[in-house]
Amino acid sequence: MAGDLNHFFVNHLIVGFVLLVTNLFVHKAFGWAVFSEVQDFIAGLPLAVQIFLIVLAADLVQYSAHRAYHEVPVLWRFHAVHHSAKHMDWLAGSRQHILELIATRCLVLTPIFVLGFSKEVIDIYVIIVGLQAVFNHANVNVKFGWLKYIIVTPQFHHWHHSSDDAAIDRNYAAHFAFLDYLFGTAVRGQKEWPDAYGVVGDYVPVGMFRQQLFPFQSVTRMVKAKFRARAERDRQQG
Repeated sequence: MAGDLNHFFVNHLIVGFVLLVTNLFVHKAFGWAVFSEVQDFIAGLPLAVQIFLIVLAADLVQYSAHRAYHEVPVLWRFHAVHHSAKHMDWLAGSRQHILELIATRCLVLTPIFVLGFSKEVIDIYVIIVGLQAVFNHANVNVKFGWLKYIIVTPQFHHWHHSSDDAAIDRNYAAHFAFLDYLFGTAVRGQKEWPDAYGVVGDYVPVGMFRQQLFPFQSVTRMVKAKFRARAERDRQQG
């Protein structure tokens, strides 16, 4: 928990810088995609509809990015830091690699910027994200019945962090659980709560600084191994 507390303070101290960088990047990279007609249409919708749309748009992007973090080996090295927590509590969500944090913020801010949601709607979205991120990682034994098929709950997200075979690369959504059921990536037919958490093989180091270095060291080893395998194959063929 002490390590996650370090992640919590560091990530929140730099959140202003991260938002500044990502906001600048998104405006420069996606300014061409902004259409006043679309933004005017969004602005004319009822507040409740705008809130639903901003959360849905953000979650569709986050679902795609999250799935890539799991299924692309190089990206997994960075995301594995988040999954290295062996016990779930409200601080577990703060355990992230800084590059993943920046990349995800850039991706999620893109539809928000392009669709032109108002500051009021964005503020509500930020509150929803903050509360849900803390609550879904919290160590609370609360059942939500049929709601677990609609929104992401602690029970739903705890299974995402489980090291059980049935839970590997499942339950990617951050807000709307129905996305995983729609795309076929939801954990199905399991008991209420998983038995164990963490990365299978337990190869992520302990400590915030070492965890920030781990992906680069791991990718370097992976690249070297591929070069050695290719050299050995060429030697045998030659």
